[in-house]
Amino acid sequence: MGGSYFRIEGGPSNDRLLTAAADIAQSVELHSMRMDGDVMRMRQVDAVEVAANQSVEFKPGGLHVMLIGLKTPLKVGNSFPMTLRFEKAGEVKVNVRVLPGAPLALDTKPVAKDMHKH
Repeated sequence: MGGSYFRIEGGPSNDRLLTAAADIAQSVELHSMRMDGDVMRMRQVDAVEVAANQSVEFKPGGLHVMLIGLKTPLKVGNSFPMTLRFEKAGEVKVNVRVLPGAPLALDTKPVAKDMHKH
C-alpha cells in the first residue's frame, strides 16, 4: 500500500473530488483519518468537498489517497500518473512523484501543489 498527500486549490465555484485512479494500484480510494480518543481511525470517504477559492489539504493524519494492491514497488525518484475526477472540473491528470522519507506528492499546479519542499 501507499498513500498520496497534496493540496487542491479550489476554483471560482464549489466542487467535489469524487475519485482517484492510478494504474500502479489494484484500487485507489479517498480516505480520512482522525483520532478517536487514543485510537487513530481511518475510513474511506465517498467524496471530498472543495469550497470555492479555498484549499483542501491531503496530509498525514487527515485526508489522503490510498493506493491499495501496488502492482510494482514504489521507488524514490520514480513517478506515475494518477487521475483525479471532480464533479464539475471533470478529470484532472497529475503526475505523482515518490519522494525520499516523505509521502507521495502530486507534481502539478495549480490544481495540486507539492506539500514537501526538499
